[in-house]
Amino acid sequence: MVPTITDIRKERVKRRRIRTIYLDSECALTITEETYLRFGLSVGQALDAVQLHDIGLADGIARAREQALRLLNYRMRTRKELEQRLRQKEWSDEIIAQVIKRLEESDLIDDKRFARLWVDERLRLKPVGLNLLRRELRSKGIDPDTAESVLKEYDDRDDEATRAYALLHHRYNQYAELPPTVARRRMTGFLARRGFDHGIIYHVVHRIFDDFKEPDV
Repeated sequence: MVPTITDIRKERVKRRRIRTIYLDSECALTITEETYLRFGLSVGQALDAVQLHDIGLADGIARAREQALRLLNYRMRTRKELEQRLRQKEWSDEIIAQVIKRLEESDLIDDKRFARLWVDERLRLKPVGLNLLRRELRSKGIDPDTAESVLKEYDDRDDEATRAYALLHHRYNQYAELPPTVARRRMTGFLARRGFDHGIIYHVVHRIFDDFKEPDV
């Protein structure tokens, strides 16, 4: 026998109107006012298992999407970041997948745009190499193909060498009194941690020594 709605109670939780649906006098589900109106529920209406699932799924998607939009309103996020945050709020994989799909279709999630903005901002704030940017994009959940596609737009070895040189030039006094072998090792380690590749590091370290070496008397 298909269960029947025997009661619909109106409540307010955190300033939001909700409806608690009772089937055969047993509490079956709690949904938002919007979902209640969308499905046109009423006392005496029969609801089978498929209908109950559809109502619960629609309500979950609507609530999870609202939470996702609040997160996006705070700052831009990658697909992976949003998935992780929604999972922390204990939404099911089915609901999360639907929310992410709809946000991507609305261009509210765009990992390639996120990657470009991330790289632009990092390069604006502090000179770093592409290797570090690559690691950062991966940690944000940007898939390798997307990360490489974006980084290719910034793959200018002259620009990267200029950034590396600027870093060492700014810090040169920290190395000036060290023995040359020690200074070279520390400069190399510093630039490697900043994400510059070995070829650029080798070139820039030699150049900085040439520029700052004492002139012959």
